[in-house]
Amino acid sequence: MQSSARTIVIIGGGFSGTILAVNLLRRAARVRTRIVLMERSGRFGSGVAYAPPSRSCLLNVPAGRMSAVSEEPLQLVEFARRLLPGAGPDAYLPRELYGEYLRHLLAQAQAAAPPHLRLELVHAEAGGIHPLRSSGQWLVDADGHTWLADEVVLACGDPPPLPRAYAAAVEGHPGYVRNPHRGEWLRPVDEDVLLVGTGLTMADVAGSAVDRPALRLTALSRHGLLPAAQNPSAPTMLGTAPELLAGLETLRPRQVVATVRTLARIVVGQGGDWREVVTAVREVAPRLWQGWTETERRRFLRHVRAYWDVHRHRLPPSLAASLQSLRDSGRLQLHAGTLQQLAPAGERILARWRPRGGSASRERLFDRVIDCTGADHRLQRTQDGLLRQLLDTGLAASDPKGLGLRTGRHGALIGAGGELSAGLFYLGPMLRAAHWEATAVGELRLRAEDLAQRLCEARTPGGTASATGESAPARFGTAVAS
Repeated sequence: MQSSARTIVIIGGGFSGTILAVNLLRRAARVRTRIVLMERSGRFGSGVAYAPPSRSCLLNVPAGRMSAVSEEPLQLVEFARRLLPGAGPDAYLPRELYGEYLRHLLAQAQAAAPPHLRLELVHAEAGGIHPLRSSGQWLVDADGHTWLADEVVLACGDPPPLPRAYAAAVEGHPGYVRNPHRGEWLRPVDEDVLLVGTGLTMADVAGSAVDRPALRLTALSRHGLLPAAQNPSAPTMLGTAPELLAGLETLRPRQVVATVRTLARIVVGQGGDWREVVTAVREVAPRLWQGWTETERRRFLRHVRAYWDVHRHRLPPSLAASLQSLRDSGRLQLHAGTLQQLAPAGERILARWRPRGGSASRERLFDRVIDCTGADHRLQRTQDGLLRQLLDTGLAASDPKGLGLRTGRHGALIGAGGELSAGLFYLGPMLRAAHWEATAVGELRLRAEDLAQRLCEARTPGGTASATGESAPARFGTAVAS
């Protein structure tokens, strides 16, 4: 089966898929190319991240560091000023506006593309990807139709949350929300709410309750840690201790932690901001991660990850202030512990948890329980049809640490036998398995640009590569959004 034009199928029309299509259109492959961007929701550009329930939800990174195009750092700011004239590089914009920005970029790239490039937007859900061994092409099945592709890019985000063992008895209960990205968060009748998890999703939900003085919120996670706030006015001071940062890549995890703490103290002591240190570490994080042994990676995940996350994934200042106000008034209480069971109690839900460091369990009734713990990256359990098919057929392999998919250079999928695919790629946050830091716009835009360049270089998938070649190009150590 031969196609008269080269066909690239991108599955997923959120940030990763949209910006990859934009880059393919801008880079103008030499041959006639058909780009198929497939999105099951039909909302191109938004994905889950930029289609929240409320326009009051803000990006947690200022606009000046959120451009989807690395060569045009103020592109988002310029777009935002059309709708919000006073917006500047330090503005924290509504997330829905960012989705509008991505759709604008896509339409702009499509209109400016040369005649031999064609973009098709397809509202469909891919259910299977099948290799044609004789031609090196792929068949993509979606909603009863089939697409023949030269390359396929899986550009989906994290899988949705799976059923939790502790919530088995309340699945379907009107007071339980397993996935806060779907449906309403808080009902008018809710007065006492349990938020499971204390990360960014919990912060969004809690922030929406500021204007409801009768509402009481309890947030529970294993460590009970709240994300730090961004600092819009931090001076740049890191250049005062470059020798510490320069040797970071040669250190083992324990040494890295000690060095980062020392560097943070030096920077703060000289009037700077520890956040600058975290940003600097992010720039070398892929090389650090790839230089560690499997045992060292697991040790980092077990002992350091929770503390890294609350310093790395920060809150916009206004949301941080709202949460502090809720805590000061006693309307938001944080607890460290392990949730053991949720049980129905009429219209309410009984929660049982064990406090961190304790042996005796506690119980309390809640009107509503919202699970904010996020996706389950242990893909062996995934219920996503396409991911399940790729794993079951051996075309893809899950990371044994439960971080996502195994990938090689340019995001090429690594199969169950360790082989590197020549024409099947992944782009999105599950690249964390190979690179650790792979979830923010600053990192994903560079990987999208790199993959687009790879796809524009050849008519058909070329060459083979070692499945162990997971090292990141040097440019992935620069220009990240914090």
